[in-house]
Amino acid sequence: MVRVHKQGYVLWSLDEFPLFHLDVIEALRQPLESGDITVARQEESVTLPARTLLVLAANPCPCGEYSAEPGANHCNCLERVRRDYRRRLSGPIADRIDITRHVAPARGSERDQFRPAESSDVVRDRVAAARERQRTRFAGRSWRLNAQIPSQLLKREWAVSPDAQRLVDLETYHGRLSARGAVRVMRLAWTVADLRSIRTGRDLRPGHAEVVAALQLRNGDPLDLRTIDAELDQQLIDEQSSDGVVTERAG
Repeated sequence: MVRVHKQGYVLWSLDEFPLFHLDVIEALRQPLESGDITVARQEESVTLPARTLLVLAANPCPCGEYSAEPGANHCNCLERVRRDYRRRLSGPIADRIDITRHVAPARGSERDQFRPAESSDVVRDRVAAARERQRTRFAGRSWRLNAQIPSQLLKREWAVSPDAQRLVDLETYHGRLSARGAVRVMRLAWTVADLRSIRTGRDLRPGHAEVVAALQLRNGDPLDLRTIDAELDQQLIDEQSSDGVVTERAG
């Protein structure tokens, strides 16, 4: 599915992504990295804009029945087949993906236990407000969104907090983040901070809690919102205490 946003952005939704031809998969490297694509024909080439919001969907295996949960695995695929299937998402492509989520199948006995989801209107308004914050922040620049901050300016002009930077550096040191991944985590942390600024009514910069959330989003880890929100609340209390003001926060 391809949908063109009124501001010129394109939403690509590619289902069964590992079944695409490998040359198609690898051709996504340039648009995911730089937001453009170069088409070469004989001795001439042209570079075209290709900035997109890309959604890649895939089953855990070709038959779609694999599960790591005890008693829930009904997969008939050979381990070699599963491994080859997953390898079609190459390291360079995976490194350019900011958010990874694992969606477990809903069981009939659990469907009525889901909490009511937020309406699309509520989510849309919050995202629109976060984007407006970014538009204001980058007024006069050649970009409008956190995802577009040039890497060379990120640390100099839009740095995360020192403790958040130490966490990013530690992940990089241990090989859990590439240099590209570190930049993408810090950009994503800015978006997390923008969304939380709307909730708290404060102008937040990315701190430790926002980087933790960005790492969890990137790695596909369960998103521990209660722990992260508690850390954010404590962060706000510490800031208020340093100003000589301590207030109770509801909820």
